[in-house]
Order: sequence, then C-alpha cells, then structure tokens
Amino acid sequence: MRYRYIAYKYLQKAGHERSIPNVWESFAAWTVPATTAWRPPTDVYETLNALIVIMELAGVREEDMAVTLFSDILVVEGDRPQPLSSEMSACHQLGIKYGPFRAEIYIPLPVDHDDVKAEYINGILRITLRKL
Repeated sequence: MRYRYIAYKYLQKAGHERSIPNVWESFAAWTVPATTAWRPPTDVYETLNALIVIMELAGVREEDMAVTLFSDILVVEGDRPQPLSSEMSACHQLGIKYGPFRAEIYIPLPVDHDDVKAEYINGILRITLRKL
C-alpha cells in the first residue's frame, strides 16, 4: 500500500462541482454510470482522538491499493482482479465487484498529516487519522 500526503485542497474536474441537482441530473446519475470504478463499502466515524475510516476490500492485495491524503479529502484507490476462470460457460449469479475502485472521503476536521496509520488485515483496510 502506498501512502502520500498532498498539501493542497482536492479539486474536482471542471463541470463536476457539488450542487443540488435538478430532476433530470438525478435520473441521469442513476441510469448512466459516471465511471467504471466501483466504490467499496466504507464506514467513517470519529473518536475522541481520531477520525477512523474502515473499508471492505476482500481479495485486494496490499500492493494493489494506494492511499492519498489531500488537506480535505482522503482518496483510496486500487484494483481487485477478476478471479473468474476462462473456461466458465455461464454465470448464475454475479454480485462481487471487480476491477478498479476509488473512494473519496471528505475530511470534516483538521488532522495530523504526519500521524496517519493504515493497516490491512483479512480484507479490511483501517485508516486512523489523528485529530489536531
């Protein structure tokens, strides 16, 4: 797992500003995927001393993911390889997402960028961001 801190604010692409969408934009968001990357299930909670991010990433190798902390956004991205066999002739149920993933988590409070801890055990990534 790679970690790096980037000291400037996270910027979205032009035209993708956060705003209240109109009805058509809401409908389009559900019908047309914005990207091919999937977002892993994520829990974010606060303790007295830290902001904790827990992400379910079963089947992802630690070297296939990267954690980047901007001043206001934590980005976790990587790839989960498809383990399906080439000899498969029919699928009866597919519910697990494979391929590239990306999660962008807003950091609502000041954290110590030099005291970030990440551990990956049994498919669960736990990131601890110490509060200032």
